[in-house]
Amino acid sequence: MPHCALLVFIASTSTTGLALEPGVDESSAPAEAVKKTGPMQIKVVFQDKSKASGLSESVAYEVLCEGFKIAEGSIWDHANNQLLFSDVNSNEIHRWSADEGHGVFLEPSGNTGHAPTFAEGVRGSNGLFFDPQGKLVVCQHGDRRMAIVELTEGKPGKIETIVDRFDGKRFNSPNDLTIAKNGDIYFSDPPYGFLNIAVSNPNENKMVFDKELRELEYCGIYCWSAKDQTVRLLNKSMDFPNGMGLSADEKWLYVNSSDMGNPHINRYSTRTGEGGLFFNGPFGEDDAGWFDGMKVHSNGNIYTAGPGGILVISPEGKKVATIPLPAPATNCCFGPDEKTMYITLFDSVAKLTLAE
Repeated sequence: MPHCALLVFIASTSTTGLALEPGVDESSAPAEAVKKTGPMQIKVVFQDKSKASGLSESVAYEVLCEGFKIAEGSIWDHANNQLLFSDVNSNEIHRWSADEGHGVFLEPSGNTGHAPTFAEGVRGSNGLFFDPQGKLVVCQHGDRRMAIVELTEGKPGKIETIVDRFDGKRFNSPNDLTIAKNGDIYFSDPPYGFLNIAVSNPNENKMVFDKELRELEYCGIYCWSAKDQTVRLLNKSMDFPNGMGLSADEKWLYVNSSDMGNPHINRYSTRTGEGGLFFNGPFGEDDAGWFDGMKVHSNGNIYTAGPGGILVISPEGKKVATIPLPAPATNCCFGPDEKTMYITLFDSVAKLTLAE
């Protein structure tokens, strides 16, 4: 999640070059019309169609629910056939299913009193992921930890700490995560829980973070070992590490930077932590948005919230396609199969039908 509640204004006023199917008046169709009229076809912009397997020439875009403060952290719950996602500023996790619609899943979700926290910051849950045992792992801004939620028949139970410190110091505000096949958890720890919203202005590149409770001077990328339950610092070179995903062979960790002034993706070795710049464009002049959450397709392509919509990037670091959206997205996940994708867009959650 980038610059938090301040970006709700940007999300509500910015549009991309949304390409609609013939017969739709593009001048009147973005954001509000999409929400009112339901499913709509959006043309995909291909940069290299030969590497875009699993992606149709146009995708169906359907808003499922709306009215959130900062929708984030979407993940599909295969066991219970439902979507889970965070509303960060409301300190809640929500659910949606085709059968039951939308409702609150867990509250409080990220600020339960576990740790001292900046009262004016953004303190709810953010990234969500299921571990190999089907337990829900949660990034908690306010509690400043990685936590696990026990599930019984799809209902949340007690919350337990996985890890909340490195070298004896509390994390900043764990933001997003991905989990390897062996249960190892990779997660980012930017400072957004300390963002002083009242005096910050991202339009002027003015981001003010409170330092009183902060214990780590850097923003780390970490790996928690499922084998010995220890945490190691993988890399600390990024100022705003955010969404992440593992390559198909799990040798590489892709990490989004949510620095609006310098949109890019880095790549690091999961063994040594060495690496650097993986992708930084090109972007179109009208491409609104920034890099935030991502997921990796089984074919190796990266689907990420980025400038211009949902970007599809090859394992070689080349842009394959762009799915334009009516407003900047914050996160994404694949549905019960890779033919569908669910995206969060600050105030709403939508479904993309990627392929028939």
